[in-house]
Amino acid sequence: MDVMASNLREINSLNQRGGRMLSVVDLIEDGTLDEPTAGLMLSFVAAGASFLTAAGPGGVGKSTLLAVLLSFLPPGERVRTVTDPAAVGEPDEPTCWLCHEVGAGHWFGYLWGAQAAEFFALGECGRIAATLHADTDTEIVAQLLGPGVGAAEEDLARMDLLLTMVREGGRRRVSTVYEATEGAAAEFRPIVEWDRGRDTFEAAHSERLQSRVPVERATEFIEGLVGRNVRYLEDVMGAVAEFYAEVTQ
Repeated sequence: MDVMASNLREINSLNQRGGRMLSVVDLIEDGTLDEPTAGLMLSFVAAGASFLTAAGPGGVGKSTLLAVLLSFLPPGERVRTVTDPAAVGEPDEPTCWLCHEVGAGHWFGYLWGAQAAEFFALGECGRIAATLHADTDTEIVAQLLGPGVGAAEEDLARMDLLLTMVREGGRRRVSTVYEATEGAAAEFRPIVEWDRGRDTFEAAHSERLQSRVPVERATEFIEGLVGRNVRYLEDVMGAVAEFYAEVTQ
């Protein structure tokens, strides 16, 4: 199985709602995020960022948002769901290690305790991607550094991007996008925040992002996907692969 087909299978395994897995175009159409926020996300992923999506209650869409980020991976980078970090060896290809949820459940792809701590250590040999239940960056850090997981702070500091979500009435929104600060401490700053009153996304300048894909060009690409109504996940992934080929010429 080629890498894209394998990744599509791994991403679809995150689907908890039935039907097809929603894509970035679906989320933009629903107002969950906007084109500039999606462009920022794509630029971070192109730069090799590890990422985590979070929401306090279930059913808000953190797994769907994670799937969208995974659909932005460069061609040739393989997604591997981790069920036992101790059994993971040194990868022989670019790898994104996936945890369906950092949580104390017995479902496929869930990790907790020492296994979850070991999962975050995999950031030394690839990027990592996960979800968990939390509403803010402070809650995320406290949960992962606390006794339930006990992750090492230097491992958590390698999480370049945290995205939190909220559900208010019928609206599901990315509430904040955080980037990691410089250094070994697990500290984050907001770079996109949702304005509840105006229902808009307010972006700040990223102090860390250095990517082969400028945010402006990534945003134009996302706008093109929306304009062409490219909403099936496999079609988005194919378009993303073509986009990477164009920007690296």
